[in-house]
Amino acid sequence: MKKLLLFILISNFNFVCAQKSLKLESVEHSFLLSDSIYKCQVEYKDPGEAGKKQVWDFSELKTMDKNYKVKYFSPDKKDSSIICGLEHRTRYFYRCKSDSLWSLGFENYTTRLNYTKPELKLKYPFAYGDTLQSAFEGKGIYSNLLPLHVKGNTFVKADAEGELRLPGKKIINNALRVRSIRHYSEIGKDSIEMTLDTYTWYAKDIRYPVFETIKTTLHRINKDNLVFYTSFYYLPKEQKLEKDLDEELENTDLYDNSKSETEKVITELIMLPNPVVNDLNIEYKLSRKADVWFSVHNNIGIPMCVTSPKALDEGQYFESIRMGHLSRGTYLVYVHVDNMILKRMILKK
Repeated sequence: MKKLLLFILISNFNFVCAQKSLKLESVEHSFLLSDSIYKCQVEYKDPGEAGKKQVWDFSELKTMDKNYKVKYFSPDKKDSSIICGLEHRTRYFYRCKSDSLWSLGFENYTTRLNYTKPELKLKYPFAYGDTLQSAFEGKGIYSNLLPLHVKGNTFVKADAEGELRLPGKKIINNALRVRSIRHYSEIGKDSIEMTLDTYTWYAKDIRYPVFETIKTTLHRINKDNLVFYTSFYYLPKEQKLEKDLDEELENTDLYDNSKSETEKVITELIMLPNPVVNDLNIEYKLSRKADVWFSVHNNIGIPMCVTSPKALDEGQYFESIRMGHLSRGTYLVYVHVDNMILKRMILKK
């Protein structure tokens, strides 16, 4: 009798624990038309190991940029399955089916890319231990002149569960982490091979992710270069009016109107000439010892120029980046200071 009672208690305990595990469902976690959400860029932190009962403490991360807004709408009134996500002056196109989310391509004022073979981003339901793989391929054009050809593979796995501690001292129990490894090559004027490694955390009763880390690696013949890494904290609120979101941004202690931590370390930053024809000259001052390097990215995020990291002491410095070989258009210059990033826009003539 005691053994039977113990068995029932253990079974009930396991059932309760199983009930607490998060499962991503299309009705609860897919994009919704007319939704506007905010996320802010924070300093990068290693996502940690895979497995159950993990603890991720992201509560003390420094804010770098709070002006990331994502808005979802329908670009085609005749096809409601297509959703456009507008983020940072770029439109990303998706197709939402009953059990899956596909990426169809993107466009901005310099680049347009359409996937001839769409990329499978997620399949519902998706729970801890689930995996998916897909191959994708796309064609497009850059600066209305240069053809682009992208081809790659994506591997997605819900690889971890645990407690997530967010900025603002928010704690989320039973968070689900999904890892996406996107390996692809881009053939254009400059051929390049890259890997995009993304970790995304989800929480119960919240449609969109609550935290995300992104890391981009450039693969060269002799070695691999880590060219970009950052993290994003999503405000864990849903379907808020933009006015309410703006008030929340102003009132939360996560945000302030002072200079970012990066701008306190690297000061008197000047990039000339802009527009640039050949060499971009960068002058800056460090308020303390730091590792500094620069990368120049086109509008689809591909790094076109990368400098070597330098361990520098406090003082005044100069860097010159050759851009004469690049096509005309708009580029983003990322200023890497330790594990922080500033970005500046440069026009290439």
